[in-house]
Amino acid sequence: MLSPSQQAHTNLEDARRLRADGQSYRQIGRRLGLSSGQLGHIRRALKREKAARTRLRSRAPDATDRDLPVAQSILPAGLRRGLVAAGYRTLGDLSDRVGDRTRPGLEALPGIGPHKAELVKRLLDQYGLLPGSEDLQAAIELLFPELSV
Repeated sequence: MLSPSQQAHTNLEDARRLRADGQSYRQIGRRLGLSSGQLGHIRRALKREKAARTRLRSRAPDATDRDLPVAQSILPAGLRRGLVAAGYRTLGDLSDRVGDRTRPGLEALPGIGPHKAELVKRLLDQYGLLPGSEDLQAAIELLFPELSV
């Protein structure tokens, strides 16, 4: 069974997919069984994410998802503030940190535990910024050093 915050994040991801398929917020609420308060939270989060992309594209047309600001992401407000205070301005900065095997994980930052680090990794995976998913050989060599070429 999921905790309330994990369930909220799962609902948010499901709502994003349904919204991309063209469903209205009312249909999303009915399909996921959300209360009006939960649906309002999802609507605000998705609106903030879309507005961040629009501002970024208007300011820099050649910008990628790596350039999206952490402060305007879909992460919870406290987590966004903590990451920005730690010096992570864009999703690319977070992707670089998660991919750096020489540094400790995000869990080592004050106020960020395994649950919040997992939220960050899920967000990076959604945008295709999670390092290591494309390099199967490196992942295998990390687990089995004797197989390195």
